Amino acid sequence: MFLDEGQWSKKTVGLSLLLLTFYSYHAWSYSFLNDDAYISFRYAAHWVDFGELSYNLGERTEGYTNFLWVALLALGYLLGGDIPQLSLYLSIGLAMFTVLGSALYSSRLEHDVQRKVPRVLMTLSLLALSPSFACWSTGGLEVQLFTACYSLALILSARAWRIQELVSPNLRQKLLGGGWAGLALALASMARPEGLLLFAVLGFYRILKLLQIRAWLKSCDYGAIIGFSIIYLPYFMWRYEYYGYIFPNTYYAKVGASGFWAPGIRYVAEFLVFQPWLMIALGLMTYAKMTNKTLSENVNQSRFQNLWLIALLTGLAHCIHVARVGGDFMALHRFLVPLLPLAAIFASKFLLYSPKLRKPGPDHFDQIENQESQEQKPLGKELNQAFPNKALVLRLGFLISLGVMSMYIHEDANRIGSRNGVDSIGWLRQFAEQCATTGQFIQQHTDPQVKLATTAAGALPFYAQRYTVDLLGLNDEWIAHHVPARGHRPGHTKSAPFRYPIDQKVDLLIYHPSFSKRASRPSSRMKRALNPFGYEWQSYQVPQLQPNWWNVWVKNGVEIDRALP
Repeated sequence: MFLDEGQWSKKTVGLSLLLLTFYSYHAWSYSFLNDDAYISFRYAAHWVDFGELSYNLGERTEGYTNFLWVALLALGYLLGGDIPQLSLYLSIGLAMFTVLGSALYSSRLEHDVQRKVPRVLMTLSLLALSPSFACWSTGGLEVQLFTACYSLALILSARAWRIQELVSPNLRQKLLGGGWAGLALALASMARPEGLLLFAVLGFYRILKLLQIRAWLKSCDYGAIIGFSIIYLPYFMWRYEYYGYIFPNTYYAKVGASGFWAPGIRYVAEFLVFQPWLMIALGLMTYAKMTNKTLSENVNQSRFQNLWLIALLTGLAHCIHVARVGGDFMALHRFLVPLLPLAAIFASKFLLYSPKLRKPGPDHFDQIENQESQEQKPLGKELNQAFPNKALVLRLGFLISLGVMSMYIHEDANRIGSRNGVDSIGWLRQFAEQCATTGQFIQQHTDPQVKLATTAAGALPFYAQRYTVDLLGLNDEWIAHHVPARGHRPGHTKSAPFRYPIDQKVDLLIYHPSFSKRASRPSSRMKRALNPFGYEWQSYQVPQLQPNWWNVWVKNGVEIDRALP
């Protein structure tokens, strides 16, 4: 059960609100919109304004991997919301829901009444102090939507298997338990493709468990299959009919490259360094299970015995997948954020565990076991009674250390620059703002029939509202299917050949947007290559752009009105 009314003392409520306030401040201190998020914004806007779920009108190309997120943004836009601002509010709202849900659910996993409040506060603290979770509570992407669906799917799956083991529930309850789990898995798969990996790992685990007891599928399993199928199969059939491919265009734009294991492993390792409580909790769990029989039985015989194991297995599979694709070029590990809520739930148990200071006698384990079964005393309670201040000081010191580390990571992440091919949050924020300002300039000062070509397929085309050739192929079917992969940067392994945008009769060849403090000159190599095709290098002073000069290849005869050349 969750916290009883009597347990919600003023001190508990005050501490909880303080932690939630700190989390909100921590998240908004990173507040930014990523350039890639504007790709989803463009699809959502076109869906509402023109009835086409497309990047360029008239071209059915699936350049997004987050249908559920696009659908939510489109709904908000239909109701009158501003898509970029709406993405921030939705993301922070979903993150707050996940934080609160994780904290309360951690109390449900705790059998001892006196330890429920500490577990709630510890879970809140771990998520509030996590730089990765706070940062990707904004950004404009589907991270927090997938995180909520991912966590909910795991919890409901464990619950469905638990219901199946009980004798009392009837067939309807067992089918509904599995059905809710299947529904959550379908939503997770529609939020991110990794939801299908979660579905596969859970299915594999369930089959192994059934083989172990030599049993066939149970009622909850049929419920899960039905719940998943009634949502995901119609969506998949519509996708295939609308776009014509099994996988999104982004998959074909990224597949084929090699050499991603090294940066991918480094990405996962850095994530663990940024969340040191994960490894500390794992170490405490290992130590406790080796030295404390009562704790081992408490974990293994819990009414939620499946949850911690499937969370570990699915988390491991997710990490292997992320390492295989090379991680990400964006800072603070957005691909691994979905693992944090359940990790915090289980870590809170072991971070509150107090090892014995003395070696137990031969009858000590039996004595503790009897006390647990009769009085439900918490593990390590003897130490906490003898040394309450010491235990409290150690835990407060640990949380303060996490806070100091979060401050350092925050300062480093908001710098402008890149490291080992990973762009800082500060750089991502600045680049998206520069592209947004340039896109607005193009929309105001060019003919609506002007065509663009750029590698920055997000904010600039979203605000320019012009036909755009995505030179990296995420939103271009021909590049994704016909250009061989090369390079070792995640998400940037294919690019258009030199003649491709020229043959597409592009008016503004932007390539990677060029900004400078003064009008710049092109390289002689590019000048020799593009001048014969009628392109001239032009520089324009754009109001509110920093630095305020934008440089671009312009097709002869194309006018940019009211510009300051």
